[in-house]
Amino acid sequence: MIEIAKYTKEHHDEWNKFVGESKNGTFLIDRHYMDYHSDRFNDCSLMFYEDGVLMALLPANLSGDTLYSHQGLTYGGLILHRLATTEWVMNLFRELNNWLRVQRIERVVYKPIPYIYNLVPADEDLYALFSVCQARLSARNIATVIDTKSPLKWKRDRRYGANKAHTDGIITSLDDDYNGFWKILTDNLHDKYDARPVHNLEEISLLKSRFPEQIRLYTARLNGEMLGGTLLYITPQVVHAQYISASQRGKHLHAIDAIYRQVICEDYAQWPYIDLGTSNEEGGHVLNASLIYQKEGFGGRGVCYDTYEWEVR
Repeated sequence: MIEIAKYTKEHHDEWNKFVGESKNGTFLIDRHYMDYHSDRFNDCSLMFYEDGVLMALLPANLSGDTLYSHQGLTYGGLILHRLATTEWVMNLFRELNNWLRVQRIERVVYKPIPYIYNLVPADEDLYALFSVCQARLSARNIATVIDTKSPLKWKRDRRYGANKAHTDGIITSLDDDYNGFWKILTDNLHDKYDARPVHNLEEISLLKSRFPEQIRLYTARLNGEMLGGTLLYITPQVVHAQYISASQRGKHLHAIDAIYRQVICEDYAQWPYIDLGTSNEEGGHVLNASLIYQKEGFGGRGVCYDTYEWEVR
């Protein structure tokens, strides 16, 4: 019989230990990451036990009568024990829906973890969404991902940019100047989209201090001047570009091409996947064609980040 428990601070160590041993967890699901913005969300994360053994986690928050696959995370579906089977996961969703009815929660918005993050196959939840919940796809964003085992050739303009940057003396490297990069990033987002980064400088500095090996900044400089950078999230299967930005001079001097030559062709060439991020607006309905063209120029192709919804009946 499956038992469902709401996460509390007393479960902190048990939760994190499970994430580290699961078949699809990443450091974003670690409570040291999730809880940096705990004041913004009504946490309703769930833990699923079978005969006293923790078998699955669901990072989630509650808003009104809707349970959200945690809104503070890019992804956050079921985190599964390596022994979890398809039939067991189907039973989990049946029990989850029963539990939600008792709690008078009427709707679920669910963001599964894209398959590229799985250490072993872990799409049992996708089948259960279809067969048990009759869930509907409500949003789909497309990320540009490089499969390093079968890399595609860079487009000519990306190769030209990286070569020109090298000839001009641009130097790329790991960097700890988050303040300098955040200034470039913030100015770019404000000028182009009238937007701000998801994380402010204080938040990303805190997360970097908690996950120094998983969060890394690469920058490009010319005569000491920072021209641009990319902030990477490093997980066992995926190097994910959380932020990419360059100054106007950096764009002209091909700073991003130079950075990604080092990231893709040198430092992370042996990583299974390099995810350059999504290129969408309005829940995936609008494709930023120029942005995805640039990313596909590095040899990447599409992987979807999906959102599903269902009514609890």
